[in-house]
Amino acid sequence: MVSESEETPVCQLVDELHTITLGQLCRSCGVHAEWVTLLVEHGVIEPEDGSRVGPWQFRTTHLRRVHTALHLQRDLDLNIPGVALALDLMDQIEDLRYRLEALDES
Repeated sequence: MVSESEETPVCQLVDELHTITLGQLCRSCGVHAEWVTLLVEHGVIEPEDGSRVGPWQFRTTHLRRVHTALHLQRDLDLNIPGVALALDLMDQIEDLRYRLEALDES
């Protein structure tokens, strides 16, 4: 049993249609704008309008991806290109799992 004094993760449901600013993304994930800029430059996340110049808006679904990128960098000591590659491979694995599930259902 978890005591009330122990930290518990807070989860929020996010709507794919909502967008947040670069500042909101940075505050939510506890990262600097320069780091998010590197993620954009390496294709980890993409601003809503697809432009490479600000002011940027991001889908709220990017929050999870930025958190994952942050954990990959901190826990595995990956650089940004390594984070981009790891996330790409994770996306491919997820896609393959969905395809296998669809084949199992048919």
